[in-house]
Amino acid sequence: MWPLINISKGIQFFFQSLKPIIGGIFLIFSIVSCDRAPNLTIDVEPIEGGKATYLPLAPKSAGEKAQVKIVLRLRITNNESNTVTVNDIDFAFPGSSVATIDMKEEKRVLNPDNDDPGTGQIKSMQKATWSNGRVVFDDTSISNVVYLPAPAPKQIKVEVRCDGYTQPATITLDLIPYTNPTGEGAFIFPISPADLKNSEYATTSAVHWANGGANGVQIFAHDIGVQGKDPDSGKMNGLLPGKSGDKNEDFRIWRKPLRAMADGEVVDWFDGMDSNTVLGEFPDPTPNPVSGNSFLIKHGDVRVRYAHLIKGTLPKDLMVKGAKVKAGQKIGLIGNSGNSTNPHTHIHCLLHSGTRSLRGMPFKNAWVLELANHNPPANNDPWQKVSAQGIPKESVAIWPGSLWPGNLIPTAGISRSGDWANSYWISPNRQSFEQKAQELFDKQGRRLIHVATFEENGKRRWAGISRAGNWANSFWVSKSLSDFQKTAQDLFDNKGRRLIHASTFVENGQRFWVGISRGGNWASRFWVSPNFQSFKKKSQELFDKDGLRLIWVETFVENGQRKWVGISRSGNWANSFWVSPDFQSFRQTSQDLFDNKGRRLVHVSTYLENGKRKWIGISRSGNWANSFWVSPHLDHFNKTAQDLFDEKGRRLIGLEFLTNESGE
Repeated sequence: MWPLINISKGIQFFFQSLKPIIGGIFLIFSIVSCDRAPNLTIDVEPIEGGKATYLPLAPKSAGEKAQVKIVLRLRITNNESNTVTVNDIDFAFPGSSVATIDMKEEKRVLNPDNDDPGTGQIKSMQKATWSNGRVVFDDTSISNVVYLPAPAPKQIKVEVRCDGYTQPATITLDLIPYTNPTGEGAFIFPISPADLKNSEYATTSAVHWANGGANGVQIFAHDIGVQGKDPDSGKMNGLLPGKSGDKNEDFRIWRKPLRAMADGEVVDWFDGMDSNTVLGEFPDPTPNPVSGNSFLIKHGDVRVRYAHLIKGTLPKDLMVKGAKVKAGQKIGLIGNSGNSTNPHTHIHCLLHSGTRSLRGMPFKNAWVLELANHNPPANNDPWQKVSAQGIPKESVAIWPGSLWPGNLIPTAGISRSGDWANSYWISPNRQSFEQKAQELFDKQGRRLIHVATFEENGKRRWAGISRAGNWANSFWVSKSLSDFQKTAQDLFDNKGRRLIHASTFVENGQRFWVGISRGGNWASRFWVSPNFQSFKKKSQELFDKDGLRLIWVETFVENGQRKWVGISRSGNWANSFWVSPDFQSFRQTSQDLFDNKGRRLVHVSTYLENGKRKWIGISRSGNWANSFWVSPHLDHFNKTAQDLFDEKGRRLIGLEFLTNESGE
């Protein structure tokens, strides 16, 4: 029997002999599974002021809920002395009820610098790129794009897990909306409503077919088409009626103008690539550049690639580095050049820093409607206004106009040649209208010469024209004719300002009067006649006896009786006044007066009588060039007015909204 003392010493010796073995086992275990997070640096884009950004998306139609699109590109630096293998990436949202989102196929998407992607491995001090966009491989598509109901969570936490580490490397950032890419607000849509035919709409969605791999330069890209109602099926498609789609010319979008989405300057361009003629499949080999004929234009702090234009349609004066571009300016015709299967345009946006940092594209002055539930769309469908928001996730029809598609007001305009500066604008309410008019006067010396107003969905909009000059002027709105006349007389008596504009409208059963008076030394008269015959007689008497020429006519209905408003002033020009029963005869009279008497149209107004629109015109002698036109909607009108200024130097002097407002 062993003495107890010896047994104790034996046990002690036994455990002492096992000590290095056990320690080695613990050491191996600690290497295989470290009880800590890997030492990684995680840099995130898109980021503004140290906060991660998301793109707020417009609802797919009115009454639907808005969403947000969250896509991050990670640049992961391995600060460990050994290679790490990323096996999982999660997005968590601290302080919110949104569940953690587990990304898919992280290893396959992760792209280490200077190494083949797909292993998830990042060597010591190496960087790797990963994004939660939509990546297409040879046999599969992986989409980790996060769409959440608005409002977005306040924070996002990125967790990167690696083999052998029990804790993830993390970074937590505040989340903020990205709404101002240009520094002056959101983008306008790159296709103008003025270039769309009746029942045509632009189409796209927030889902792009691929984002350009882990680098994700196309995460927020759009492939944009144009669709219209097919007369046979009654459904929307991108082909012209009766066309098969085997030629570029069969597509509605073919040769549509592509327009700059904001003021900017040209960074680079490419022109000279022929259009693809085999449709429905990508060219083989892949063209270089993949964007085909295109522009890269800097807008504020971002730059936008405008792709797939038709060779030879890029303006030569813009193919200069640093060339200035205006919002809405035509930069080419949409085609099918580069890596493209059919006619369309592609746009994507990056931070202008050389880092290829992705950015979303919020838009303004546009309306969207989900195609799945409204095919084809109708103008009175529940269109949703886009206001500093991205295009919805769903495929939508897009009306890229400032007004609701159910309220496309035809608009008439007059422009004339001159060398003065002028401004034309539309405000959403009277307060902002008056503020804009005052700013133009204070900062640029431009005087208000014309006011027009209309209702859109129960809200009254205001349009104004101001021009450079050195006279004093006044603008006011009165709630009755007597108050209006009193203000006009006071301005004449006390300040020598003559009435040049008098219009009227009804809102909530109340008739309002709008006036503009300006400084001058001519004689003038303002009057209201109870009918057309007495109006004509008064106008002629003022001309015959006082040499006063008619410069303004307005008509309205009150208590079932049509009344007529006139302004005449002294002058030495010849003039003509007439009323036509329809547009065709009005235009013919205007042209005859120009051709036979050299008289230029200076005033137009319209009114409805027994369901028919009648036209009022005033022409006067002069030696300037002028233009008169009627556009089917306001955005087309704006484009025409701008084109006349840009191409012919003609300034807008008058406009008339052809609304159904009668005031009766």
